[in-house]
Amino acid sequence: LAWTTTPWTLPSNLGLALGGEIVYVKVQDGKERYILAKERLPAYYKSEKEYEILWEKKGKELVGLPYEPLFPYFAHLKEKNAFRTLLGDFVSTEEGTGIVHIAPGFGEDDYKVLQGTGVPVVCPIDEECRFTDEVSDYKGIFVKDADKSIIKRLKEERKVVKHEQYLHAYPHCWRCKSPLIYRAISSWFVNIAKIKDRMIATNQQIYWMPEHIKDGRFGKWLEGAREWAISRNRYWGNPIPIWKCDTCGELECIGSREELKSRSGVYPEDLHKHFVDGITWKCSCGGTMRRIPEVLDCWFESGAMPYAQNHYPFEHKEHFEKHFPADFICESIDQTRGWFYTLHVLATALFDKPAFLHNITSGLVLASDGKKMSKSARNYTDPVDVINTYGAEALRLFLMRSAVVRAEEIRYNDEGVKETLKTVIIPLWNAYSFYVTYANIDQIYPKGAPKEPSNPLDQWILSELERLIDEVTREMDRYDLVRAIEPLVDFIDLLNNWYIRRSRRRFWRSENDYDKRQAYETLYWVLLTFSKVAAPILPFISEAIYRNLRSADMSESVHLTDYPVAQMEKRNLALERKMQFVRRAVTMGRALRSMHGIKVRQPLKALHLVTKDPEERRILREMEDIIREELNVKEVVFRENEEDLVEYKAKPNYRVLGKALGKDMKRAAEKIEALSFKEIQSLLEGSTLVIDIGRDLEITKDSIEVRRIEKENLKVLNEGSLTVALDPELTADLKAEGIVRDIVRAVQTLRKEMNLEVTDRIELYLHTQDPDVQDAVEEFQDYLMNETLAVSLSWNKNGTQRTVPCGDSSCAIGLTKTG
Repeated sequence: LAWTTTPWTLPSNLGLALGGEIVYVKVQDGKERYILAKERLPAYYKSEKEYEILWEKKGKELVGLPYEPLFPYFAHLKEKNAFRTLLGDFVSTEEGTGIVHIAPGFGEDDYKVLQGTGVPVVCPIDEECRFTDEVSDYKGIFVKDADKSIIKRLKEERKVVKHEQYLHAYPHCWRCKSPLIYRAISSWFVNIAKIKDRMIATNQQIYWMPEHIKDGRFGKWLEGAREWAISRNRYWGNPIPIWKCDTCGELECIGSREELKSRSGVYPEDLHKHFVDGITWKCSCGGTMRRIPEVLDCWFESGAMPYAQNHYPFEHKEHFEKHFPADFICESIDQTRGWFYTLHVLATALFDKPAFLHNITSGLVLASDGKKMSKSARNYTDPVDVINTYGAEALRLFLMRSAVVRAEEIRYNDEGVKETLKTVIIPLWNAYSFYVTYANIDQIYPKGAPKEPSNPLDQWILSELERLIDEVTREMDRYDLVRAIEPLVDFIDLLNNWYIRRSRRRFWRSENDYDKRQAYETLYWVLLTFSKVAAPILPFISEAIYRNLRSADMSESVHLTDYPVAQMEKRNLALERKMQFVRRAVTMGRALRSMHGIKVRQPLKALHLVTKDPEERRILREMEDIIREELNVKEVVFRENEEDLVEYKAKPNYRVLGKALGKDMKRAAEKIEALSFKEIQSLLEGSTLVIDIGRDLEITKDSIEVRRIEKENLKVLNEGSLTVALDPELTADLKAEGIVRDIVRAVQTLRKEMNLEVTDRIELYLHTQDPDVQDAVEEFQDYLMNETLAVSLSWNKNGTQRTVPCGDSSCAIGLTKTG
């Protein structure tokens, strides 16, 4: 009993495939006897009483059994070993009968099974998939349309045991969704086996990013590479330059137009099929040499790209040989079996070299639902809409920072691009806009970096700039785009949220003209240099920044400049380390505020710091003023012991101790829960303690779980060697200052919405029914007016004011520009 899901292939049946280790049975069913897989009996019989098993044998014992063909069309091929049983490794007992019908003209597995058996391949359908004269009863019928009549005929001849609708996977055209027909045709092949070892060897000369592609996906593909079919039976394409004698079958491959002219006397001006197919000449046997009808597979043409684009070897021979192999190529992972492969085959065969030396393999960008992006399914945003909404830079950076540049799949969504715009592109533009705004106000136009910057902030950001150049260059040289981009993103954060914020008052109203000049020179140089470093990643915004900042003697475009080279002697590693410690403390302090809903504008009484690192403690003391200002606290208190801030409570790690201690676990738990602060701290620092549980038990930090309990009125956070704590208790003065800071923030927002220049002076109008708000404003009036550039402040109410929250209350604010 053989089965199939394609009845139209049955007239072309030439064999039956069995699984070598599958157990088959011969059963008596009334007057009939059937052979099928034993495991498939329940699919055809409801009860064992319906049949009798006559014998059991494995498939490998049944090889070579002859059978009568279903149709007479190719019955004569019995003489060539057709219509026998064979083994196929694809045969299973999951469905069907465990015996598969084989038609080598219509399936790759079928073709392989009969390869080498002497059984010829028959394919009695034409290019429109209609039966030919060989299958006379169905001549001219489209194969799928013949299914029903074939089944009907077999039923009438009592050759069908079971017929049912069966849902299964079937290949369809990706574009029009029509079912595809597999059809064997004669093709021209490249004999890959002859050069496989050389291809594997030349692959070792290629630098792959990610590295695992070399010996993984691409390397494994090379190891298993088979003959490459390079011909196509189409009209449009490059004609294969092979002529064949119509009498003796002699073949000749033509290597140039001149060679073709020497053979035929005709110089081919146009190499398209309909021109060259008419060119013939006499063979030595007296027959006629005619071009074979096939054209080249377009992938062969893509693999020939390095030579074709230079018309090598007929032109540019010296130039080509000087520049081959190519330095770099980038495509998605599917090209490991496409363009990368075809380039590699031809380069190895022709020159015993790889076609390229460095490769970045990207992954596939999927829709947000994890499915392939499809125009018909409309499961993705039109890229033009994305670019118009968020900008090309944001889209490019989002993709280049993702795993897709490491040959992995990503699920695209617009939110990722939006977040990139918000956290990277806009902050960079804000830093540039800040510089341009104040440089224009002060009419200061630097030409370079300060020669000997005296301000530590300038020294620090210039040192970080050299570090940036070094890190980005190193990762770009490794072709690791993700690691090359992260330093750029981190630097934008340093520039905005540390250097500019810490230096803002130097630009606003610095009385030290020399210091102000150095601040401008520093920020100018940082922005100009950053535009060069980021140019390969952010080409548009880098170009915009560079073209506005460049002097007349500089290159017209950032993309025409030399890439910066890190000057490591200009780095101040000690200062970088200092700022790293300070920024860590400030980051932890801000995190504490965020965790407990305490806004940064609200001043607090104190920040407590505990560190076990003597160098870190010294640096934090040295930078105390910066920490106090950044975290908006009145005092920074340095503690020697974490015990001043938290209590430790320990309990056993039952997953570690449970199985080992058994009945002693309860006593061990009592001892561990009684450990003192210092004992717990010593364990956390890596010590080993011995506790008495009736016997000595050694415990380490892995033996316990520790809970930190904050002391009253403190909010505590620990990270490694550093512990920070905030005192959230608010006095009346602290509340008042927080109220005024809220009002300052609201006024600045209103100034921006009114498109006021940063130098514009204003008259400020306030109204509130809360006396605490009014008292706070009166107490901190000078601060409020200085920060907002207000020349006057009055208390009155009008309809144009905006009510904003301040502290636990609210205040109505309004303003007008003066002058």
